Amino acid sequence: MVKYGELDQALSVYLRSNTHDDIPVEYYRRVIKATIQANNDGKQWDMQQAAAVLLYFVFNDGLLAPSQLTAGGLRALDHAETFLQQTKIITNVSEEKNRHLA
Repeated sequence: MVKYGELDQALSVYLRSNTHDDIPVEYYRRVIKATIQANNDGKQWDMQQAAAVLLYFVFNDGLLAPSQLTAGGLRALDHAETFLQQTKIITNVSEEKNRHLA
């Protein structure tokens, strides 16, 4: 089971400051939900993968600047992008909302 606090702590490794406090809860919920679904499908996501995906979503939506990331955070962005392309996970909130409307 993925927990908000554990995901927040894993994400903090990728950030230079406490900017993770400004990340909307909907991003955490989305990643927790995706992680549970992926694990139920046998993909075996770990907390670092979930944090990298969360970082990717937040960064791509403009809530974080490159200067706010650690070197590990920059590497995590690359990893998450590749991972999301391979697994075909939805990459932004508007895509997810549109999917639910269809």
